[in-house]
This record gives sequence, C-alpha cells and structure tokens, in this order.
Amino acid sequence: MMFRIAILGASPCGDCSANCCKRNGHDYAVLLRPSEYARFGPFSAVVAMESGGGRVWERVLPYVHGRCQFLGLDDRCTIYEDRPQSCREFECVRYYNAGGAGRHGRFLELNPDVRELLDRL
Repeated sequence: MMFRIAILGASPCGDCSANCCKRNGHDYAVLLRPSEYARFGPFSAVVAMESGGGRVWERVLPYVHGRCQFLGLDDRCTIYEDRPQSCREFECVRYYNAGGAGRHGRFLELNPDVRELLDRL
C-alpha cells in the first residue's frame, strides 16, 4: 500500500464526485473531535456507538438528505477552510489495496467509481 501511495500521491479529490461526503455505508457524515463540539454544535447530533464491548456516545455531523449538510450542490465543500479534522485527514487512496493485491478497504468497496478513478492513476 505504501508503494501505491507514493505513486499516487494525495487522493484525487478534484476528479471525484464527493463520495466521501455522501451516504456511503455510514450513518453520519463526520465524527467530530471534542475540540470541534462548540464550533459545529448547532449542526451536530449525539449518537451511540459500540466500542470495545461497550456503548460510547459521540458527536457527529449527520447526513441531510444523504449528504453532508455542508456539501454544496456543485459537490464542493462550502466550509472547506474550516472543515472538521476527520475531513482533513480522509484520503481515499489510503484504502486502495488495503487488504492486499486487489482487495480494497470498505470505502472503495462501497464506491466502485472512486476505485475505478484510482485504478486509472
């Protein structure tokens, strides 16, 4: 995987249709960090998640009509400069061949158009 990332570089966000910001197997758009609770509080929800055999409560940005509420109609982030840390860290290329040759992480399995984009690079 590291070799493939070296070839590809960063994820090709400019050529994608914002699949990471649309409902893609998750129940929410973004998991927020505690330092982001105040900034995104009015737009967030609290959800229960299973973790380590127990239940934890997390603050998230929920989908609105199957999309991140900050995703514009042109499929561009309307808060790009102020987006949550989880958004800043996400790179689809990280999931390319994550399970070995020809096996990809869950995001790419659920988004074959993104996988095909990465295949062409």
